[in-house]
Amino acid sequence: MGLSRAWDAYDAYLFDIDGTLLHCKDAVHYFGFCHALTNAAGRPVDILGLPVQGKIDPGILREAFARAGVPESEWRPRLPEILDEMAAHVEAHANDFQIDVLPGVREVLQHLRERGAKLGTGTGNLERIGWAKLKACGLREFFDFGGFSNGYEHRGEMIAGAAETARRLTRKDAAILVVGDTPGDIAAARFAGLEVLAVATGIFSAEQLAEADQVVSTLESLLT
Repeated sequence: MGLSRAWDAYDAYLFDIDGTLLHCKDAVHYFGFCHALTNAAGRPVDILGLPVQGKIDPGILREAFARAGVPESEWRPRLPEILDEMAAHVEAHANDFQIDVLPGVREVLQHLRERGAKLGTGTGNLERIGWAKLKACGLREFFDFGGFSNGYEHRGEMIAGAAETARRLTRKDAAILVVGDTPGDIAAARFAGLEVLAVATGIFSAEQLAEADQVVSTLESLLT
């Protein structure tokens, strides 16, 4: 196993956000979930204890409602409203973000842009939430397009959709690389028929990410 070309020789890239590009030390996104879930259910509902890494926001909401015993018939018709409320809550508290950009991220993104690659996101975040995080830490300017969880039930479908956007911006046979930090990123890339570079800057070790085409400790290590 290995990448089919040098890591910086792809036409387009789909970057996960949390754990790959940055770490949020705050709970803004978490409280966005709790706010939307509680309002929809009419009683306190949270995501505490739910595994969220590598998942997409609509899927996390679905699991939280199921755990709380809220029938799908009660929330599914209102999902667009719930997602909008969640995003609005995060945007309203954007000043509370405490975000660390991970080592080498800015340098890698700048390097790829200078080589002419199209840079996109491939994240489980909702669009408004993902852009809010990237804007807050000064990374928004690097990205040409976004791949977000709006309108998707599963991460693989989201990545496939983002790849189609990348092809429209480049060429039909574009070489596209997914960059992420979880087994979910790897599985989604495989679903979409794409190669994947895993970075062990999230909660998963290099050993747990061994199914990727290449695993690195940090994005910074790519530049050495």
